[in-house]
Amino acid sequence: GPQAPSKRQERRTQDVWASNLVDAMNKIAEVSESHQYVAMDMLFPGTVARPMGPFCSYMEYNYQTLKCNVDLTRVLQIGLTLLDSEGRRPKGISTWRFNFAFDTSEDRFSYEALDALRRDCGVDLAKHHSQGIQPHEFGEQLMTTGLVLNENIRWITFGCSSNFSERPPEGAQVRPPWVTFCGVYNFGYLLQLLTSQSLPDKAGDFHESLNLFFPSRCNMAWHAHQLHPHTLTGKDPSDPQHRPLFCSAHHVLEAFFRLPESFRTSLFVEGDPDALFFDLAEPQTDGQGQNGKRRKRSATAPAATHVSSDATRCPAAKTGGG
Repeated sequence: GPQAPSKRQERRTQDVWASNLVDAMNKIAEVSESHQYVAMDMLFPGTVARPMGPFCSYMEYNYQTLKCNVDLTRVLQIGLTLLDSEGRRPKGISTWRFNFAFDTSEDRFSYEALDALRRDCGVDLAKHHSQGIQPHEFGEQLMTTGLVLNENIRWITFGCSSNFSERPPEGAQVRPPWVTFCGVYNFGYLLQLLTSQSLPDKAGDFHESLNLFFPSRCNMAWHAHQLHPHTLTGKDPSDPQHRPLFCSAHHVLEAFFRLPESFRTSLFVEGDPDALFFDLAEPQTDGQGQNGKRRKRSATAPAATHVSSDATRCPAAKTGGG
């Protein structure tokens, strides 16, 4: 099974606060010239709202849930991990954990999620309040690193564990959307930090923004079938929140570098639908199974024509519930 990170790995992670933000970004700019494979993970303040319906598709419902939560909340922490084309870490630091300003008297959050972060992950809310990074400063600094708007930087992610264009799973044991659609939420928060604006109103425009800021992306959710069944879907023993392995940048990168080398390089070929994958939709084959060429689908095409009424009538803002 997957191993918890060793003490050596822990030492290769640096916590970044407002005081060392510029130094950390300078270092990332330097490292990313040779280490161009990037993955991210985040600590979220939970789900605080559900959008009002009706919706013409589950794609629209899932995207609007993403949009209203990203627009209303602040991420607490973003981790960025960089490796080279052989999967090797840079010397010294390879993961930077950016800790953001967060004020529980002003910022929205789910009590359940924040309690878990405090209790299980050791999140120090007082320190986030007094020493955390301001979102606009992070966005401005990240723009200078060369990590974004750059086709040479390969972002490895795990878009979603269930199809973004289908009805979201329901029931007591169901994961919150920021876990189920982990990779999409990661990009949503990062895009908001880079633009200092609300997310686009339409999923298709969101996808176009991703193509602009992160032109080379690989969605490991499409390729997990080539690996051991539980490589990314099992629970992460080192995660205090007991999230799946696909929520960890370290495990997503490790899985990517387990794919055959010839296959890995083909994932970023310009013009291949995989290179600009529509993060929110499952790949579609032309009947030739997994080897069939994937059809390109319009980012704005509705993935369903009908959404049942119980999926559309949600409270405008519901605090709590993970």
